[in-house]
Amino acid sequence: MSATEIGGGNGDGAKGKARMLTLADVDRRTAAYKNTRQIIAAIEDDLGGGDLLSTAERQMVQRAGVLGAILEDIETRWIGGAEIDPVTYTTVINAQRRMFEILGTKRRAKDVTPDLRDYLASKAQEAAAS
Repeated sequence: MSATEIGGGNGDGAKGKARMLTLADVDRRTAAYKNTRQIIAAIEDDLGGGDLLSTAERQMVQRAGVLGAILEDIETRWIGGAEIDPVTYTTVINAQRRMFEILGTKRRAKDVTPDLRDYLASKAQEAAAS
């Protein structure tokens, strides 16, 4: 991305605001998107669930997930006989490793104990179904 793209314009030469893209803007049918989302979800699960993560942690999880998808792509290409750049490969590995050092690599237990209101509501539903 050039400095002019960052500073303004929408990438087609027009002046104005830059349109920032997110994962929500990507075609969700692609294998790359699906794989990236699976990795992100798995990392969130390992950390006790996305609902327990801070915004900063969710951002780091997303970065780690995208890096993981990139690594899988590079590895698959290499296994298939393609040339890969070992410097790029190890750079991406180190970036992902740093994300995991920050996040931690131990699985965290998720509290699945229902609150009293949910528990009573489920018991009422069970009684009504009987």
